[in-house]
Amino acid sequence: MTEPDWYSPGQIRFNRRSALWLIQNLGILLGGRWPQEASNYVDIYAKRSSSKASFVTPIEYAAEIELRMEECGEDGLILEAMECWGKSEESMSKYLGIPVWSVRKRLKSALAYMASGPDRRWHDTKKRQGKTYREFLKKE
Repeated sequence: MTEPDWYSPGQIRFNRRSALWLIQNLGILLGGRWPQEASNYVDIYAKRSSSKASFVTPIEYAAEIELRMEECGEDGLILEAMECWGKSEESMSKYLGIPVWSVRKRLKSALAYMASGPDRRWHDTKKRQGKTYREFLKKE
């Protein structure tokens, strides 16, 4: 089964693929719109069953992604710069004065921490004890 190139709000599970997709579309979400599906088909007769305004859901997901990135500190900023702003590994390496392999590792670590499922990794749940980003890095 292949992963979709587009997600509806109900398909978001905060796994690596959907979290990355949200990060890549963060600008659109912050504007209060959900990214359009790749097809040209638009269902103008679709009925909305939500009592929320149409801009609420995209902004909620954008806020959640931003909160998760902020928990990762500088590594979250690396992830945002590369996925939202189009910065390269080499340019981030020069900006931060660290090797390219370190940029890659920090990006992957931040994404792994953010992709913790519907519940945030720093919360205690029945299945796992909450961890800060720094505690999460120590186990890797």
